[in-house]
Amino acid sequence: MYRQVLVDRKDTPFRRILWRDSPEKELQEFELLTVTFGTACAPYLAVRSLQELAYKECQNKPGIAKIILNDFYMDDVMTGAENIEDAYRIYKELTEVLAKGGFPLQKWKSNSKEILAKIWKAKGDKDEDLRIKEDDTTKILGLTWDPRGDFFRYSVDLSPQKEPVTKRRIISDISRLFDPLGWLAPCIIAAKILIQKLWLAGIGWDEQVPTNLISEWITYRKNLTALQNIKIPRWIHTCNKYQRELYGFSDASKVAYAAVMYLRVVNEVENVYVSLVTAKTRVAPIKQVSIPRLELCGAVLLAKLMVEVAGLKS
Repeated sequence: MYRQVLVDRKDTPFRRILWRDSPEKELQEFELLTVTFGTACAPYLAVRSLQELAYKECQNKPGIAKIILNDFYMDDVMTGAENIEDAYRIYKELTEVLAKGGFPLQKWKSNSKEILAKIWKAKGDKDEDLRIKEDDTTKILGLTWDPRGDFFRYSVDLSPQKEPVTKRRIISDISRLFDPLGWLAPCIIAAKILIQKLWLAGIGWDEQVPTNLISEWITYRKNLTALQNIKIPRWIHTCNKYQRELYGFSDASKVAYAAVMYLRVVNEVENVYVSLVTAKTRVAPIKQVSIPRLELCGAVLLAKLMVEVAGLKS
């Protein structure tokens, strides 16, 4: 994506590299004409270029502009529609708009074989990336999405436990748990509490962790493999014509407080579906705070979460 964004010619002299194919050849000097990986401004320039396309090329396509502005995460777009016709229209219009900016879209994934077949036909070639295979999955924001079952899963990739068990190694393993929507909040808060205990123990980064914390960590680490068995449906029964209600709850204990949001949907035949939307957790301050005050902190956390979720229109 970065290499598709041109740099202003007056700035390219400051983006030079020296190169030669072998030590026997003379050094050659090159100017980098496009945005370069590793520069601090690269992510901003790439995202800003997409936004400029939305502003300039989508004046008569507000739906596509909204997708470009809200449904992209760097060079990945995650969006959808309520029917095949709308999904294919999004594919065509989004592809056309981004092609004008030099951003050809590739590697389409969908839970619908029908829409993939239409894209396959439109592309005019037998693109293997458009086939849903029996074991086909794809990575989305650190999660694994299974298009055939249309659900998310978590991957826990931990190397064998090494000795000695140190604060550095524990925190390194915990940092591998990526949970952007808070679906694993009960699991993640346990890790946060353990990290706080490590800091309170006053040990160095590479010192042996106290025995009681080692036992707690080994038990926690062993249970992490069970996360791979969790399947979270992608679709939470939302539809513009259905009745939708958001419910939020918060609570606190002496060690942590949390907030959670649920969506209740009632369809046209009065079937009711309740789905977990998101959750957030916080560890209680080291300085002791009363339970009522922590419950108020939980309520504030819930209020902020409610505003954030209620602001989502799709």
